[in-house]
Amino acid sequence: MSRKTYKQRAALFSWVLFITLICFFALKKELLFDSSIFTLLPQSDQQVVVRNAAEKMTARFSNRFILLFSGSDEKQVRHAVSVMADGLEQSEYVGKVIWQLPKAELIDFQEELFPYRFTVLDARVRKQLLAGEYERVRERAILRIFSPLSTGKIAVIDDPFGLAAERAFNSFSALKIGLSNGLLKVTAAKQPTYMLSTVLTASPFLPELQRGVLAIVDRHKAQFAAQGVTVSMSGMLMHAAAGAKQARSEISTIGAGSLLGIIIAALLVFRRFKPLLLMLIPVGVGCILATAVTILIFERVHLVTFAFGAGLVGVSVDYALHFLCERHISTAGVVLRRILPGLLLGLLSSVTAYAAQALAPFPGLQQMATFAVAGLIGSWLTVVICFPLFTRDDALQPLAAAELFSRVRRSFPRVDQSRVLAGFFLCLLLLASVFIWRSEGRDDIRLLQTSPVQLLEQERHVQDLLGLGSSSFFLLISAETLEQCLQEEERLAPLLERLREAELFDDFQALSRVLPSLQRQAENERLTGHLYQGELNALYDLLKLPESRASEAGDRFTQEHGNTLTPQRWLELNGSEGWRHLIVSRSAGSAATVIHFSGAYNDQLKVKLAELAETEKAIYLVDQVANISHLMSSYRLQIINLVVAAYLSVFLLLFVRYGREVWRVVLPPLIASILTLALLVGLGQGVNIFHLMALILVLGIGLDMGIFLIETDESPYTWLAVSLSICTSLLAFGLLALSRTPVLHHFGLTVLVGLSLVWLIAPTMRKA
Repeated sequence: MSRKTYKQRAALFSWVLFITLICFFALKKELLFDSSIFTLLPQSDQQVVVRNAAEKMTARFSNRFILLFSGSDEKQVRHAVSVMADGLEQSEYVGKVIWQLPKAELIDFQEELFPYRFTVLDARVRKQLLAGEYERVRERAILRIFSPLSTGKIAVIDDPFGLAAERAFNSFSALKIGLSNGLLKVTAAKQPTYMLSTVLTASPFLPELQRGVLAIVDRHKAQFAAQGVTVSMSGMLMHAAAGAKQARSEISTIGAGSLLGIIIAALLVFRRFKPLLLMLIPVGVGCILATAVTILIFERVHLVTFAFGAGLVGVSVDYALHFLCERHISTAGVVLRRILPGLLLGLLSSVTAYAAQALAPFPGLQQMATFAVAGLIGSWLTVVICFPLFTRDDALQPLAAAELFSRVRRSFPRVDQSRVLAGFFLCLLLLASVFIWRSEGRDDIRLLQTSPVQLLEQERHVQDLLGLGSSSFFLLISAETLEQCLQEEERLAPLLERLREAELFDDFQALSRVLPSLQRQAENERLTGHLYQGELNALYDLLKLPESRASEAGDRFTQEHGNTLTPQRWLELNGSEGWRHLIVSRSAGSAATVIHFSGAYNDQLKVKLAELAETEKAIYLVDQVANISHLMSSYRLQIINLVVAAYLSVFLLLFVRYGREVWRVVLPPLIASILTLALLVGLGQGVNIFHLMALILVLGIGLDMGIFLIETDESPYTWLAVSLSICTSLLAFGLLALSRTPVLHHFGLTVLVGLSLVWLIAPTMRKA
C-alpha cells in the first residue's frame, strides 16, 4: 500500500469516526419535533408584562381542546357527549374532561356566593338601584317568591329581594353556555348543541399526543355521524396535527422528487450506476450530519427544517458533480488539485449565503441555516476525503453530454461583445428596480399559516358559538394591585358597553363582571342598604307578613354587613375556575388582567382601542397578529441590508482573487435576483422576508457556478457540472414551490425563478 493510499484511508476512517460520534451524541439526546408556527416567529420586543400576557393566553389556548356536539335529536347528542367523555378520560394525554356540572355542584356554586349577595350584584339590579328604580326590584322579588321554584321561608328572610337569584348561575364560565340537566349546553346554537372541553397533559405539538387523542375523537366521530350527530373542534391540537401531517407528506415528496431527479440526470449523463451511487454518498452524509448537529444545538427540531433540508439534496450534490465530471478526463489525484480552489471558494460563498439566515431574528430560519451549513460542510468534506480513494481505479472516459452542453452555451451572445444585449440588460434592470421600488411589502403573519381552510372555518364556528375571546387580541390592564386593575376595568366598562351597542363586537369578558373591586362592593352594599331601608317594609306589607319578619330580615342584613369578596377568597371558590385565566399576574407591586372580545370585531374597534391605549398609561392593546406583522416588516428592512451586505462581502472576497473579472461571477446572481423580485411583485405576491432570504440562496448557488467556471477556465466539463447542479437544485426547490406551507412555497418559488435566470444569464457573461 502506498503512503498516499494509507493517508487517504486514515482520513476516511477519521471522518467516519467523527460522523459516528456526532450521531451517537445526537441519539442520546431526546429527539423532540415541533410543528408550531409560533416557534418560527421572532421574539417580540413588547414590554415584559405584555409579552407575559400574550404567552399566557397562547399557552391556555394551546392546552385546551374543545368539542361541540350538535344534532336534531337532543337525546342522541347528550349520549354522544357522554360516550366521548368516557373515551377521552381513558387517555393518558388528557388531564381533565369538563362536560357536565352535577346539580349538587351547581348548588355549591350558589351557596359559595350567597354570603356576598349584598356586595356582588347582578349588573341589571345594580343599574336599577343606581337609577332609584326600587319598585322594579321589589316587583320582581314578589314574582320570584310566588314562583313554584321559590325557596320559601329562607329566601324571604335571608334574601327577600332575590339578589342572589338575580345573579346568573352560569357565572362559572365566561363562555356562552348554560346548564341542561347537568350538561353544558351552548345557548347561541340553533340546534341542540353541547360542549365538552379537555385540558391536555402535554404540548399539542407532540406527535404521540396528537395520535392518541385524535384517534379517539375520529373513531367516535364516525360512529356519531351515523346517528345524526356532528362534532366540531377548536384548539391548537387539530391545527398542530394538520401541520405535522402536511410537513411529513411534503418531506417525503420533496426528498423523493429530488432523489428521482438526481437519478435520472446521473444515468442520462454518466450512463453508469457508480457515479450515481457516489453522488448519493455525500448527499446522505450531509443530511445525516445536518440532522445530528441541529438536534444537538436546538431543543426542538421544526418539521419545516427537515422539509427545507430535503431541498439541500439539490445543492450538496454540486461538489460530487464537479469531481465526477472532471474525473472523466483527469486522474483522481489531478482532479482534486485542479478543482480544490473552486470547491473551497464555492463552499465559503455558499456557507456565507446560508449562514446569513442565522442573523435573521426568526428561530425557524436559524434552524434552517444551521441545517444547511452543517449539511454543506459534511457533503464537501465527504467529496474531498472520500472521492479520490473511491475513484482511483476508474478509467478516463470523455462524456458526450459535455460537448453538447458546451455548444448550447456558446450559442448565447456575449454581453461584452454586444452593446444591444448590454443595453437590454440595463433597461431591464432599471424597469425592474422601479417596479420593485413602487411595490409594497407583504408582511403578514398569515404567511406562516399552514392549517387547511376547513379547519380554520371550523375554529371560527366554534368560537362564535361559545363567544370565545381571541388569544391574540385583548386589552391588558396593568397596575400595582389586583384591586386597582378591577377598578380600572369598571371605569372602562361604560365605554366598552357603548362600543358593543355600536356593534363593533358581540361581547366582552372582564374579571370585574364576576369579581367587583372592593370599592365597587362597598358601593353595592350602600345601594342594597338604601333598598332595604326604603322597600323592605313595603315588600312585607304586600306579602301580608308580620312586621317581625321584616325586622328579622333587616337584622340579617345588619349581621352580614361588611361581608366582602376578596380576590384571595374568590380564587378559592370552585365557581371562579372558568374566569381565572383573565388574571395574568397578581404579585405584590405588579398585577395585570385582560379583557377579551368575542364574536366578530372589525378594524374600527382596533382603532378605538388603540386610541384608548395611547391615552391611558395602564392600558395596553395587545394585537399579536398586527405586532408580528409589524416585526416582519421591520426585519424585512433589516434583511434587505443583510442581502446587500452579503453581496458586498462576497464581492470583496472574490475581487481579491479575480480582480476585474469578478463581474462575470457576481452579475448573474445579482441580475437574476432583481428580475426575480420584479416578477414576484408582478404576480401579486409582494415582497416579504422569505423572498429575501431565498435570494441569499440564489446568491450562494449562483456564485458557485461562476467560481467553478472561472477556476477551470470555463471547461466544458465544468459547465456540464454546474448545469447538472442547477438542474438538481431546480428539482429540489421547484418542489418546495408546490408546498402548501407558505414559508416553503415562497422559498421555493423565489429560488426556482432565480436559478433559472442565473443559468440563462451566466453564458452571456462568459470569457472569449
